[in-house]
Amino acid sequence: MQFTEKQLNKFRNLYKETFGDDLSDGEVLRQATALVTLVKLTYKPITKGDFERIKNLKTSCT
Repeated sequence: MQFTEKQLNKFRNLYKETFGDDLSDGEVLRQATALVTLVKLTYKPITKGDFERIKNLKTSCT
């Protein structure tokens, strides 16, 4: 996975704002890669059919 310097700097700044810690160059790359990998493993787009089923469940419960 490749990040631009701008992306890594933005991640570094967000990390510092959130956790108050500075990350080294190697650690910022490791953390950013881990985050993107986690999102790729867990994110699954919802289909129209799934959306309709969920919408119908919500309306039938109220």
